[in-house]
Amino acid sequence: NPCSVGGEPCARWPQLRMVNVGGSVSEVGPSGRPPSSQELYAAGRVIGYKCFDQNYDFMKCKAKDDNPTACVSEGDAVHGCVYGLFKQISSTTKKEFDALAKCLDNEDLQPHMCKAKQAAFESTFYAKTS
Repeated sequence: NPCSVGGEPCARWPQLRMVNVGGSVSEVGPSGRPPSSQELYAAGRVIGYKCFDQNYDFMKCKAKDDNPTACVSEGDAVHGCVYGLFKQISSTTKKEFDALAKCLDNEDLQPHMCKAKQAAFESTFYAKTS
């Protein structure tokens, strides 16, 4: 059983679940599901570049005020940017993105093992969206 730890069934370990990477990036969004680890790793460099300003504004706000509600609008802007990118990825480079996410999943999130797929995704994404 792929969803077991030490022979224990999944029902005993409800936090463990298999994530289907293939074909699911279109489901990521505020009204859908959150991105999986391998999807975040796959999109991380694009998120860092495309959502830099929103992230920077959020971090500046958090540095000024520890109140959890003080930076809600900045946090919403970060989420909006990231979810917008996943929508854009789904419509422009789904095949390349899914291949990279699957590679990262298979290689225990080790990006150096997936450099060719990362280059294919990023070059295609920027070519189609610039």
